[in-house]
Amino acid sequence: MKRFYYVFLLLVVSIFLFTSCALEEIELKMDPTIQAPIATESITMSDLVDTEDIVSSLSESFGSDATVTQKSDNPLTYGVDLKIFDGQEILVKIAPFDFSSVPADEYTLLTSPEPLASFSGIDLGILEDIQLTSLPATLVVTNATGVTVDATLTSGGSPKKLTSGVKTDLADLFNVENDLILESMSITFASESTAYATTTIALLVDFPFEFTITEDIELYTNEDEVPQEDIFGRSGEDSDVLSDILDDMESLILHMDYDNTTGLPLKMEVQGWDVENNQATASEPETKVITVGEDKTVEFNLTGLIEDMKDTVPFNLVFTVILPQSETGTLNMDGRLDLSLWLDLGTDITIPIPIRAQ
Repeated sequence: MKRFYYVFLLLVVSIFLFTSCALEEIELKMDPTIQAPIATESITMSDLVDTEDIVSSLSESFGSDATVTQKSDNPLTYGVDLKIFDGQEILVKIAPFDFSSVPADEYTLLTSPEPLASFSGIDLGILEDIQLTSLPATLVVTNATGVTVDATLTSGGSPKKLTSGVKTDLADLFNVENDLILESMSITFASESTAYATTTIALLVDFPFEFTITEDIELYTNEDEVPQEDIFGRSGEDSDVLSDILDDMESLILHMDYDNTTGLPLKMEVQGWDVENNQATASEPETKVITVGEDKTVEFNLTGLIEDMKDTVPFNLVFTVILPQSETGTLNMDGRLDLSLWLDLGTDITIPIPIRAQ
């Protein structure tokens, strides 16, 4: 930043030296391009996604009988183990029989619908506006043989039938964001079955964060961390002089070299920022796509911000990372977004050159 500032001052001094002499002169038009690095940034997935909030939200949605664990970082996946009935509760439902004398038959375990989870109240933070592409769930009967459980789940009126040991996709029930209701459940004992007081019926649900996005989601912004100094190094006493030089600026290009290993196609938005008033400048932000991959480069044409730069001291830039609507992606918690930013300033400066004294 200092090197960039000194280049400007050198140009100013040159102009003053030449124009202060009473000499005959010719004018030399220069079209220099000034390059200045402005920032490097490394944004990790933990900066973008609060995993503690996800665990807390899933635990609250499924209740105290559920255990939530993280199963994978890539893609980010959580497992929910929800106990529905234990052995003693099953015995009450099949009374007067016990496990050693129960005849081979089907028995009703549920006489009226019961809520299993509240998807309507689930808060996934920045991932609120997503549609999961899959939500695999399995009814599991533990410590029993020859026993089958069948159930019907609904959410917003859409029924889904489950059979123990068979994986079923519940994504459509989750995506409507209603409460998950256990409408019915039955247990069938085969002719040679065994069950015990330790037998349990549970619903195992995997939440792999593979999804489509229903609307643009802001993942990251440096708005609260914008440097308080001017991006060109201007201060009160020299801002007028440097603004004169900015008058000759014809183009401003922001180059961004990046590695995007998050697994998510993103957008980057660059906005002018009025540091003193802590607000965006009048010009529209410039937005570009950040594809997944390494050793990538994208250019932002910020020429439209030149007038804002002239009128605003101190001036800086705000960067916002956006997860675009309708994109499909997965969360890789081992991934990151590494950025290197630098400016190209195209100027058209006329410098008087003396040829002889008058």
